[in-house]
Amino acid sequence: MNGFDVRFTSIRCADIKGRLIRNPNYGGPELSLNGWTWRKEISKHGKEGFQDALEASIRDEGVRNPILVWSLPEGIFLTFGGSRVRACVSAEIEYIPAIINDYTGNFSGTPIVRKDNVEDFFIDPPRDWEFGEYGFDYHYNLERARRQNYDESGLTWLGDENPAWLDKEFPWL
Repeated sequence: MNGFDVRFTSIRCADIKGRLIRNPNYGGPELSLNGWTWRKEISKHGKEGFQDALEASIRDEGVRNPILVWSLPEGIFLTFGGSRVRACVSAEIEYIPAIINDYTGNFSGTPIVRKDNVEDFFIDPPRDWEFGEYGFDYHYNLERARRQNYDESGLTWLGDENPAWLDKEFPWL
Protein backbone atom coordinates (compact mmCIF):
# COMPACT_ATOMS: atom_id res chain seq x y z
CA MET A 1 0.00 0.00 0.00
CA ASN A 2 1.33 3.36 -0.87
CA GLY A 3 -0.26 6.13 1.04
CA PHE A 4 -3.01 7.23 3.26
CA ASP A 5 -4.83 10.32 4.38
CA VAL A 6 -5.98 11.00 7.92
CA ARG A 7 -9.57 12.21 7.79
CA PHE A 8 -12.44 13.11 10.09
CA THR A 9 -15.84 11.68 9.27
CA SER A 10 -18.78 9.87 10.74
CA ILE A 11 -19.21 6.22 9.96
CA ARG A 12 -21.99 3.73 10.46
CA CYS A 13 -21.30 1.55 13.47
CA ALA A 14 -22.54 -1.41 11.39
CA ASP A 15 -19.80 -0.78 8.81
CA ILE A 16 -17.00 -1.56 11.27
CA LYS A 17 -15.80 -5.02 10.29
CA GLY A 18 -13.82 -5.74 13.47
CA ARG A 19 -10.94 -4.66 15.66
CA LEU A 20 -7.52 -4.14 14.09
CA ILE A 21 -4.85 -5.91 16.14
CA ARG A 22 -1.36 -4.52 15.80
CA ASN A 23 0.12 -6.87 18.38
CA PRO A 24 1.79 -9.91 16.76
CA ASN A 25 0.85 -12.06 19.76
CA TYR A 26 -2.79 -12.16 18.63
CA GLY A 27 -3.84 -14.31 15.72
CA GLY A 28 -6.34 -13.69 12.97
CA PRO A 29 -6.65 -13.33 9.20
CA GLU A 30 -3.83 -11.35 7.67
CA LEU A 31 -4.42 -7.86 6.34
CA SER A 32 -2.51 -6.06 3.66
CA LEU A 33 -1.08 -3.41 5.98
CA ASN A 34 2.09 -4.36 7.82
CA GLY A 35 0.92 -7.94 8.48
CA TRP A 36 -1.61 -6.76 11.07
CA THR A 37 -4.54 -9.01 11.92
CA TRP A 38 -8.12 -8.44 13.00
CA ARG A 39 -10.87 -9.87 15.14
CA LYS A 40 -14.54 -9.76 14.28
CA GLU A 41 -15.62 -8.66 17.75
CA ILE A 42 -15.18 -5.02 18.69
CA SER A 43 -14.51 -5.79 22.33
CA LYS A 44 -14.65 -8.89 24.47
CA HIS A 45 -15.37 -7.27 27.82
CA GLY A 46 -17.99 -4.76 28.83
CA LYS A 47 -17.07 -2.86 32.03
CA GLU A 48 -20.75 -3.06 32.87
CA GLY A 49 -21.18 -0.03 35.16
CA PHE A 50 -19.02 2.19 33.00
CA GLN A 51 -20.81 1.03 29.87
CA ASP A 52 -24.26 1.81 31.29
CA ALA A 53 -23.17 5.28 32.37
CA LEU A 54 -21.42 5.97 29.07
CA GLU A 55 -24.56 5.02 27.17
CA ALA A 56 -26.67 7.38 29.32
CA SER A 57 -24.14 10.16 28.79
CA ILE A 58 -24.10 9.61 25.01
CA ARG A 59 -27.90 9.71 24.96
CA ASP A 60 -27.79 13.06 26.83
CA GLU A 61 -24.91 14.87 25.13
CA GLY A 62 -23.83 12.77 22.16
CA VAL A 63 -20.44 11.28 21.43
CA ARG A 64 -17.81 13.70 22.69
CA ASN A 65 -14.75 12.26 20.94
CA PRO A 66 -14.07 10.38 17.72
CA ILE A 67 -13.18 6.73 17.63
CA LEU A 68 -10.05 5.71 15.70
CA VAL A 69 -10.49 3.50 12.64
CA TRP A 70 -8.56 2.34 9.58
CA SER A 71 -10.07 2.07 6.13
CA LEU A 72 -8.29 -0.75 4.31
CA PRO A 73 -9.29 -2.67 1.17
CA GLU A 74 -10.55 -5.43 3.49
CA GLY A 75 -12.93 -3.07 5.33
CA ILE A 76 -13.14 -0.55 8.17
CA PHE A 77 -11.42 -1.63 11.38
CA LEU A 78 -11.59 -0.10 14.84
CA THR A 79 -8.45 0.40 16.87
CA PHE A 80 -9.74 2.58 19.71
CA GLY A 81 -13.22 3.44 20.97
CA GLY A 82 -15.01 0.11 21.40
CA SER A 83 -16.93 1.26 24.48
CA ARG A 84 -18.31 4.21 22.51
CA VAL A 85 -19.28 1.96 19.59
CA ARG A 86 -21.07 -0.47 21.92
CA ALA A 87 -22.85 2.44 23.63
CA CYS A 88 -24.02 3.85 20.29
CA VAL A 89 -25.26 0.47 19.08
CA SER A 90 -27.12 -0.06 22.35
CA ALA A 91 -28.61 3.46 22.17
CA GLU A 92 -29.59 2.83 18.53
CA ILE A 93 -27.34 5.63 17.27
CA GLU A 94 -26.38 4.64 13.75
CA TYR A 95 -23.37 6.92 13.07
CA ILE A 96 -20.35 7.73 15.20
CA PRO A 97 -17.63 10.37 14.66
CA ALA A 98 -14.29 8.90 13.64
CA ILE A 99 -10.75 9.81 12.79
CA ILE A 100 -9.90 7.47 9.98
CA ASN A 101 -6.57 6.42 8.54
CA ASP A 102 -7.85 6.13 4.98
CA TYR A 103 -5.82 3.79 2.80
CA THR A 104 -8.67 3.43 0.29
CA GLY A 105 -9.44 6.99 -0.78
CA ASN A 106 -13.08 6.35 0.08
CA PHE A 107 -13.16 9.33 2.45
CA SER A 108 -11.50 11.92 0.22
CA GLY A 109 -14.34 14.42 0.58
CA THR A 110 -14.02 14.68 4.38
CA PRO A 111 -11.86 17.08 6.46
CA ILE A 112 -8.14 16.33 6.64
CA VAL A 113 -6.69 15.83 10.13
CA ARG A 114 -3.21 17.32 10.59
CA LYS A 115 -0.83 17.96 13.47
CA ASP A 116 -1.97 21.58 13.66
CA ASN A 117 -5.71 20.80 13.84
CA VAL A 118 -6.04 17.32 15.37
CA GLU A 119 -7.16 18.58 18.79
CA ASP A 120 -10.01 20.51 17.13
CA PHE A 121 -11.79 17.21 16.51
CA PHE A 122 -12.00 16.29 20.22
CA ILE A 123 -13.91 17.72 23.16
CA ASP A 124 -11.41 15.93 25.42
CA PRO A 125 -8.16 16.08 23.39
CA PRO A 126 -5.83 13.16 24.01
CA ARG A 127 -2.71 13.92 25.96
CA ASP A 128 -0.58 11.73 23.72
CA TRP A 129 -1.02 11.33 19.99
CA GLU A 130 1.22 10.93 16.96
CA PHE A 131 1.28 10.91 13.21
CA GLY A 132 3.47 7.95 12.35
CA GLU A 133 4.56 5.83 9.44
CA TYR A 134 1.18 4.04 9.22
CA GLY A 135 -1.17 6.83 10.25
CA PHE A 136 -2.54 8.80 13.16
CA ASP A 137 -2.66 7.09 16.53
CA TYR A 138 -3.77 7.84 20.07
CA HIS A 139 -4.72 5.81 23.09
CA TYR A 140 -5.94 6.84 26.48
CA ASN A 141 -9.17 6.95 28.37
CA LEU A 142 -10.90 9.70 26.43
CA GLU A 143 -13.79 9.66 28.83
CA ARG A 144 -11.55 10.64 31.77
CA ALA A 145 -13.14 14.09 31.88
CA ARG A 146 -16.46 12.43 32.73
CA ARG A 147 -15.36 9.23 34.48
CA GLN A 148 -15.16 10.53 38.02
CA ASN A 149 -18.80 11.53 37.82
CA TYR A 150 -20.09 8.03 37.20
CA ASP A 151 -17.39 5.39 37.33
CA GLU A 152 -16.38 4.09 40.73
CA SER A 153 -12.97 3.23 39.37
CA GLY A 154 -12.10 6.86 38.70
CA LEU A 155 -8.51 7.19 37.66
CA THR A 156 -7.12 4.70 40.21
CA TRP A 157 -9.02 1.58 39.26
CA LEU A 158 -6.46 -0.79 40.79
CA GLY A 159 -6.39 1.03 44.12
CA ASP A 160 -8.38 0.06 47.20
CA GLU A 161 -11.68 -0.64 45.42
CA ASN A 162 -13.97 -3.47 46.35
CA PRO A 163 -12.59 -6.72 44.86
CA ALA A 164 -16.12 -7.91 43.98
CA TRP A 165 -16.69 -4.71 42.00
CA LEU A 166 -13.37 -5.16 40.18
CA ASP A 167 -14.33 -8.74 39.35
CA LYS A 168 -17.65 -7.57 37.87
CA GLU A 169 -16.25 -4.60 35.90
CA PHE A 170 -12.94 -6.11 34.80
CA PRO A 171 -13.42 -9.92 34.73
CA TRP A 172 -10.32 -10.44 32.62
CA LEU A 173 -7.95 -9.11 35.34
